[in-house]
Amino acid sequence: MTDKLKKNWSEISTSAISDEAIRALHTPAENFKFYANTYEAGQQFAIKAGHEFTLYILTGGCKTSIDGKELRMSAAELVVMDAGSYAFEAIGTEGLHMLKVFSRA
Repeated sequence: MTDKLKKNWSEISTSAISDEAIRALHTPAENFKFYANTYEAGQQFAIKAGHEFTLYILTGGCKTSIDGKELRMSAAELVVMDAGSYAFEAIGTEGLHMLKVFSRA
């Protein structure tokens, strides 16, 4: 399911991935909510969402399990996630920086 929705940043933009470049894709800004988060390597965290959202990985990597299948993401990747609760873990040796984008519409 989500594997089909996982993409590389280079598939949607020629700019380097950054908070600003991601925000520039989602206009007008008042139609979207943006949440930036940073986690240490090995840190576990949860994401709960009542709506579909797009998760962008700026640095580091993470993993979660969806329908019994592991989904791994690394820097410069994005995935569209369905509403729900997800248990994540930051993987690798570098910290994880991600940006979640929700549509207000």
